[in-house]
This record gives sequence, C-alpha cells and structure tokens, in this order.
Amino acid sequence: MTQPRGEESPHIAAVRRSVDAGFQFLHLCDSTDRTVMAIHAQRLHDGVIETYTIRDMTEAVAARYRAEDYPNGAPLWQQHGTVEEVVSALLALPPHGTPDAPMITRRATSSLWLPGGG
Repeated sequence: MTQPRGEESPHIAAVRRSVDAGFQFLHLCDSTDRTVMAIHAQRLHDGVIETYTIRDMTEAVAARYRAEDYPNGAPLWQQHGTVEEVVSALLALPPHGTPDAPMITRRATSSLWLPGGG
C-alpha cells in the first residue's frame, strides 16, 4: 500500500477512524461513472444517521440527522471544513439522547457542491 503524503495523513487517519466506527461508503461519480467526484459515508446508530461527504481533503461536510428525518429533513448538527476537522468533530459528538448531544434541528446549509446538483 502506498503511504499517504504528509499533508494527507491526518485526513486519511480520520477516514480510517470512521471505518472503525462503522461508516459505510459510496463513491459519487460523474455522468460517465468513470470519475469519482466525491465520497459519501454514513452510519446508522442510536436512532441517528451520521453522514459526511468529501470533495477533496480541504472540502468536506458532516451532519447528524434523526433517522426519521433523513435524508430530506434538517440536521441536528452540521459542520464544514477539512476532512480531518469534520470527521473528528462528528466522531466526537456525544451519543444521541444524552444531555450534551445536539437535539434541536437546524437549517441545513448547502455550501458543498455535489455531482448532479447543478
């Protein structure tokens, strides 16, 4: 396996932690299905769906939704930033239903471009 370059290491390590935490992945491809435009990851646990989408190592968005609100509802929590920042923040969230966990939905932002999104 090729070792990641120095600047990639923290981002790849964050993705590996998410794999260990049970996230599953989907490649979002262009219209030819030959070029991966983004990577989407999600997991369902404790009544919530946690998700993140990566466009490149400096452009990612993560969110937590109530399972019944996903995918069209408002998230309970959302963050934009580098892969390492958003994945680490998502994995650090308190368990759903605990006193410090996000409980109130918030309006979703759409600052991350997604393939086919126009």
